[in-house]
Amino acid sequence: MDVETGRAGRRVKRARKLAVVLAFQNLLVGACLAVTLYVNWHVSRDIREGTSEDNVHIKFVVIGGTTGNGTLKFGKISSSNMMGLVDQRSDKIYINCTGPYILYMDVCYKSLDQEESRGMLQLQVVGSYTPISSFNLTTSQEVCRGHHSIAYLKAKKEVSLHFYPSGGLKITNVTVGLSYLLGRQCEF
Repeated sequence: MDVETGRAGRRVKRARKLAVVLAFQNLLVGACLAVTLYVNWHVSRDIREGTSEDNVHIKFVVIGGTTGNGTLKFGKISSSNMMGLVDQRSDKIYINCTGPYILYMDVCYKSLDQEESRGMLQLQVVGSYTPISSFNLTTSQEVCRGHHSIAYLKAKKEVSLHFYPSGGLKITNVTVGLSYLLGRQCEF
């Protein structure tokens, strides 16, 4: 009888250990589920609130048949916490925070004479002729391309986007974004 009682006792101990392990596992699963739902709720709420305040999104006025050098005019600007238009002018952006920015754009352009035409878009600090970022544009037909670059900009400076065409190049549409990469940190 002792042998049977010993086996039965060990089975009961194993069953108790298994119940404790399963209860602990269920608690961990429940905690992970609660954290996942909490994080998901906050992320979806932030997305619903719209665009980040740290970005500036610019829609340029369509340029028609420009044959000479020129500064692009801004048609619409939104989310301008870290930067904004200079005195509501439509060709310069005032930088509020020193630091790295990512410049990204979608450019549609075409050749007016169906031959290979070239041009360049440059981000420049006002008063300086050295570009911060340059994008080469070459085509013989209508093309839309995305471009991006990282630029280090200083506070209290003004920047503008210049277009230098050659050989009949025309920009039909440009959408530009400029995002501050340090988030809300603006100490410099």
